[in-house]
Amino acid sequence: MKLAGSVVSRLGRKLLVVESDAGQLPPLYTEVADEQNSPVGKIVDLYGSVSRPYLTVLCGKDSAAGVHTGDKLYVIAETKPEKPWKNFHRKYGNESGASRR
Repeated sequence: MKLAGSVVSRLGRKLLVVESDAGQLPPLYTEVADEQNSPVGKIVDLYGSVSRPYLTVLCGKDSAAGVHTGDKLYVIAETKPEKPWKNFHRKYGNESGASRR
């Protein structure tokens, strides 16, 4: 498995900030898993400097419960980046209650 990076911080229940390596930067909208190969979420943002990039991972429902600061995340090999909002609300839920059509 390709290393996506290590978790630096958690923001609420659904967002993780991950420090990545510039040489192994994964593409946007790829899925990531923890060390036990359990799916955690999808990379939705890249930011920071070129030499020290950071990723924002949007986690699925209760999938980040076991992920803590310092844990390593890996790119799930068989996933391809897809359109950013295709199936987004179906997979990650819509907490506001409003449906998007």
